[in-house]
Amino acid sequence: MTDSSAGAGATMFAGGGAMGALILAHDWASTPLGPIAGWPETLVNAVSMVLPASAEIVMFWGPEFFAFYNDAYAPTIGTKHPGVLGRPAREGWSELWDDLGPLLQRVHDTGETFAAKDRPFQIERAGYLEEVFFDVSYSAIRERGGEVCGILCIVSETTERVRAARAITADRERLHEMFDSAPSFMAVLRGPNHVYELTNSSYLQLIGKQREDVIGKPIREALPELAGQGYVELLDNVVASGRPYRSDGASVTLRRTPDAGMEERIVDFIFQLLTDATGAVTGVFIEGTDATDRHVAETALNVSRESMDLATEAAEIGTWDLDPRTGQLDWSDRTREMWGVSPGVPITIEDFWAGVHADDIAATEVALARSLDSAVRAAYSVEYRVIGAENGALRWIAARGRGFFEGDTCVRAVGTVVDITAVKAQQEVLRESEERFRTLADSLPALVWIVDRSGQVLFANRGFETMLGIPAETAMKVGWLAVVPPEHHELFERSRAYRMANPGPYGGDIRVVTAAGESRWIHTEMRPRMLAGAFAGYVGCAVDVTEAHAAGEVLEHRVAERTAELVEQIAERERVEAELHQMQRLEAVGQLTSGVAHDFNNLLTVVLGNVPLIERAVRGANLDQRTLQRLDNVRTAAERGAALTAQLLAFSRRQRLEAKVVDLNDTVEKMRELMRSSLGGAIEVMTEPTADLWPALVDPTQIELIILNLAINARDAMPDGGTLTVSTANITLDAPKRPEEPPAGEYACVSVADTGTGMSDDVLAKAFEPFFTTKDVGKGSGLGLAQVYGFAKQSGGGVRINSTPGEGTTVCVYLPRAMAAVDSPEETPTVEPQGSIAGRTILVLDDEDAVRAVTADALRDAGCRVIEAADGASALDALAAEQTVDLVVADFAMPGMTGARFADHAHERWPALPVIFVTGYADLTAIEGVAEDRILQKPFASGAVVEVVRRVLERS
Repeated sequence: MTDSSAGAGATMFAGGGAMGALILAHDWASTPLGPIAGWPETLVNAVSMVLPASAEIVMFWGPEFFAFYNDAYAPTIGTKHPGVLGRPAREGWSELWDDLGPLLQRVHDTGETFAAKDRPFQIERAGYLEEVFFDVSYSAIRERGGEVCGILCIVSETTERVRAARAITADRERLHEMFDSAPSFMAVLRGPNHVYELTNSSYLQLIGKQREDVIGKPIREALPELAGQGYVELLDNVVASGRPYRSDGASVTLRRTPDAGMEERIVDFIFQLLTDATGAVTGVFIEGTDATDRHVAETALNVSRESMDLATEAAEIGTWDLDPRTGQLDWSDRTREMWGVSPGVPITIEDFWAGVHADDIAATEVALARSLDSAVRAAYSVEYRVIGAENGALRWIAARGRGFFEGDTCVRAVGTVVDITAVKAQQEVLRESEERFRTLADSLPALVWIVDRSGQVLFANRGFETMLGIPAETAMKVGWLAVVPPEHHELFERSRAYRMANPGPYGGDIRVVTAAGESRWIHTEMRPRMLAGAFAGYVGCAVDVTEAHAAGEVLEHRVAERTAELVEQIAERERVEAELHQMQRLEAVGQLTSGVAHDFNNLLTVVLGNVPLIERAVRGANLDQRTLQRLDNVRTAAERGAALTAQLLAFSRRQRLEAKVVDLNDTVEKMRELMRSSLGGAIEVMTEPTADLWPALVDPTQIELIILNLAINARDAMPDGGTLTVSTANITLDAPKRPEEPPAGEYACVSVADTGTGMSDDVLAKAFEPFFTTKDVGKGSGLGLAQVYGFAKQSGGGVRINSTPGEGTTVCVYLPRAMAAVDSPEETPTVEPQGSIAGRTILVLDDEDAVRAVTADALRDAGCRVIEAADGASALDALAAEQTVDLVVADFAMPGMTGARFADHAHERWPALPVIFVTGYADLTAIEGVAEDRILQKPFASGAVVEVVRRVLERS
């Protein structure tokens, strides 16, 4: 550039404001660009164009991108100005060169303009790195020949706008989050059809819908149940009138779940109009709260308050409210009346203390101080006398209350007062009456006592000491167990429990023991005590009737009647409890198996009854031994079938059990040698008895069979040998986790553990199902564990199996804990058959012809005259016609009239007629009172019925 052009350039730069002056004053000679005089004309023109512009412009010149910018751009780069003037952009914008450099290079290389809106840059312009935003346009500056020699950057900083937009967006997100999480329900409806545009979570919770169920749908479609409730019409009126609508405590009925019925909710809400910029209505904003819980609570509170007011008024109870910090005291009018103060008269704590009788102030102060003390917080309960402030009347007051604390400070104490003046007077009268009663009772030659509703002796007269040698104090402390013989304690407790549960007059003779150990008989009469119409216990009197009981017959008769009554009640309760705990699926299977066992037993009875007859005929015909062996095979198969039906009955809990108090340790010890001989030498048998084991209430024979059954199962699970461990334990169980487990309670447990193959989860899930087995065909019936399950459940307990494949199995049988001592073994006398039944007349009643024929034929072979009947009505007719029937053999389970009903009808006319029941299975409770020798279990051999008939006739 010539000097003249340099001068012209200088003139042009001089009009470029502060930046023009800086450029002119800059030492360009020390830069690669050299003095202004040597600048290309294109550079001079570009700089002169940039400097006066009001837009923010920076220009980068040459391959090194030397920076030139105007006054408008200078504030944009902050502290970088003016240091970056004339320096390569790589140095001036080093912190963002990885971002800026490629942009500039691309425009330089391609000549294409780069433009962007709100382009972010990380720039250090105030001593720290910050993110800023620009609208940018980068354009190429070309020489006359078209080569790119620089880049013109027109920028407009939009940082504030972007940040403001982001803030608005964040605010909107926060508002949306607040809208959605607001505790009040909100929704926006648009258009004349009230289409859902927005809903929050509280609104969706109110209507029981998902957001996608309502958004974009008219309210009539989304909530069809609103039809007829007036709310859609109300929305229409709000839009038409241009006025919002508010309602508190409105009732709306909604279907909140698809499968449920309509539900009423109480809501507070407002319908607010939404308008556009012109004021035209565009929708309705719904906002409100679900006040159902509040409404219910307020209703309950109002009822409670009204009830409280009525109760305190009816009971003549006064109330008080004390602020311990200020001493402010509020009394109800009833309280003022007790203190002899007129209604409305102001009361202070000093007035309270002034009214308390001087002798009662100390105790009252202690009681109040303890209730206000944060370390004690005792209930305020005290009785004291007050002297009426206005009338001087003396009254007894019973005060109750409690303190309320904030931290360690009592901020309030409230309570009640009751006028007990009349009660105190009555107590004095009662005390005198009790003294007279005690004097009278002590003078009687009898026992006199009073018990509460739990059986606790409240009063015993001196007769206990004079008649029985038991001080009255001991009788009151120990109760009747001090004089009842120990062997009758359990019966006495059951009788007492029944009497307490069924109040009524009671009288009877009981045996007691004096302090010297002498047995005496007393006749007792007890009458229930009623207080305010409620049972409060008994008052009783007893006289010595020892002489009248010399023979003891009356006592035995009454004890038998009472025992039968209690047994019947206990049996009924146990039956109901058993029914409640039966599983639906296994109960159905149990019903099926018991029915199958019944029918199967009938078939087996025919087989077992006829085999001996056929065998006798065969032997008489001198047939070969092979035929006899076949008959023996038939009998053996029938007997195996009988064993299977017994297992089926055990599973279905239809077997007859004789529960006794049993020591399981003793049972296991006695079986140890049997198990060792049964399991073989390859299996080591160990027992682990628990000391102080609780006695179990169980059938002794059945529990031995169950233990042996489990031991044999364990043997089959250990084909190569192993260890069998039988242990006992006292177990307290929580609620059952599986159906086969017993209810919560205390149990005596016997466990059989093996080290065998174990069971998988699938096998364990089916272990108690009848006929399920993992053994090979022919090696197991699948009824073993089903029998264990049925026995345990029928005994009132349960079973639990713990098993790990490859490690072994433990079967735990839980049996009810007995509260009594272990039963002593009873010796059953052997009754040898004597005499013949030939010539006796026997009625055989059975609806199964084949079974009836077996029974009848066996009796005829014994010389009996047999009358057959297929139903109860025919049997009763036969009895009426014959009049000489010695005994009846009746099937228990028959259609129409059962054997039990037949027996009831027969005994109405012939009370002494013996009846033997034949049963394949039966409702055990229905034959609970039938003696064991009067029951013949199917299947039975032909000789069995003859033997049972002979024994019964001999004893009749």
